[in-house]
Amino acid sequence: MGKETELKLSLPVQYVPALRAHPLLKIAEPVGPVKTLDNTYFDTSDLVLHQQRVALRTRQQGDIWLQTIKCASVSVGGLSQRPEWEKPYTGEFDFSDVELKPVRKMLQKLQPQLQPVFTTLFNRETLFLKMESGAEVLLMIDQGDILAQGNKLPICELELELVSGQPEELLHLAVELADSLPLLPSDISKAERGYKLFKGETEQPVKMPSVQLSKHQTPLSAFKALAFACIAQWQGNVSGAASRDDPEFVHQLRISQRRLRALLRLFKPILPQDWFVHWNKTLADNARLFSEVRDLDVMSDELLPALRLLPETDHWHFPELHQLVIKQRELARHALMEHPDLQQQGRLILTLVTELHPLEAPDHEDEELKSFIKQQLKPLRSRIQKRYRAALKGDLDDLHQLRIALKPLRYALDFFITILPSSKTLPEYDAVLTAVRALGQVNDMAMASRILTGLTSADTSLQTAQAYMAGLQSARLEEQRRTALGALK
Repeated sequence: MGKETELKLSLPVQYVPALRAHPLLKIAEPVGPVKTLDNTYFDTSDLVLHQQRVALRTRQQGDIWLQTIKCASVSVGGLSQRPEWEKPYTGEFDFSDVELKPVRKMLQKLQPQLQPVFTTLFNRETLFLKMESGAEVLLMIDQGDILAQGNKLPICELELELVSGQPEELLHLAVELADSLPLLPSDISKAERGYKLFKGETEQPVKMPSVQLSKHQTPLSAFKALAFACIAQWQGNVSGAASRDDPEFVHQLRISQRRLRALLRLFKPILPQDWFVHWNKTLADNARLFSEVRDLDVMSDELLPALRLLPETDHWHFPELHQLVIKQRELARHALMEHPDLQQQGRLILTLVTELHPLEAPDHEDEELKSFIKQQLKPLRSRIQKRYRAALKGDLDDLHQLRIALKPLRYALDFFITILPSSKTLPEYDAVLTAVRALGQVNDMAMASRILTGLTSADTSLQTAQAYMAGLQSARLEEQRRTALGALK
């Protein structure tokens, strides 16, 4: 059984010439000519292998035919390790050398049912690079298509495969390449993309994957596990945010930045302080890149349609107003697509992943996670109590400060709810969530009022909308203030 250690990076096809011209690729040695790889993936009609996270393919490379089996891998920031078995293919499958007995027995049992499911057809350009550290890496530029059910998806990837050295060397190399190229780490294999195409599934927004924590593990190990999960959410939404109209991609990407910052603040006592300051600011700046588009998405798709149902809006010139907001959103989205920082998301992700791996705890750390969490939740709760007392008078700014104070506790409870006492934590979580949602509606109204003030300033026929919005905001403010403060009482 071999173990393949690789890091896969996606790249817009127009940047392939710039990739080839990169100084590191210039000094790399070509490994043979460019090869055309014709891969056919097999499974049962009900995709049993896919459900068991096993991939079976045949590969034709000139006159050479190979049979390859790959099992599930754990991938973070595109870096993955997985067991693999490869041998010549003679026209019939042979699973006798698969050392993992359950996998071998499953393949042998299903062999009569196996059939072609999809194909990947691409050209591969392979280079060999010996790094200054002594690590040896294969760099493979793949361009082509995935074909299934009469449909196709493009392939444009750079795969870094470790020949010798430490897996982290791949991350260091990727960071150096991503400094000048819009490379994005990808945890979705060609096989997974092929299955999605076969099933007719399109790219969907990604939420933070669940993390199983233990109350006895160290705070640092918990921090890393949660950070990698937040990064998976970030990474999984970059492509959709850059290329699709679904506003949920931008929403989930921004949430990933908020979660990461909340996580940094929770674990600040055990983190290098310069490192904390740098990433806290970097993530805040990055989240702002998506703020205008997200605000206009909320206003166009959620707030205005809800307000349209109210009788007061009959005087708003509503269709004209909505079109004005939609036009502004299109302008904001175009500006986001053209913003150079959007192309830097992959570099940020790779850099953070690279720095997380070697991160070490302070020498004195011997505290269990459960005890650490209790200590970190105390100041969050105290801050909320202070903001709650100030917000009782109903001032808009005080309510906004209460909402800001509530969010870190909400994320902390999200992170740790499975290892905290459920009898106390669940009611607290429900109360916090109710208050955050209620105050979020107040915040959305204030945001919409600000946007309308700018958009309608030159159009007297639409200025009435801003006045109505201000009146509705006052009414909604009192309603949601009672809801939020009542939940926290």
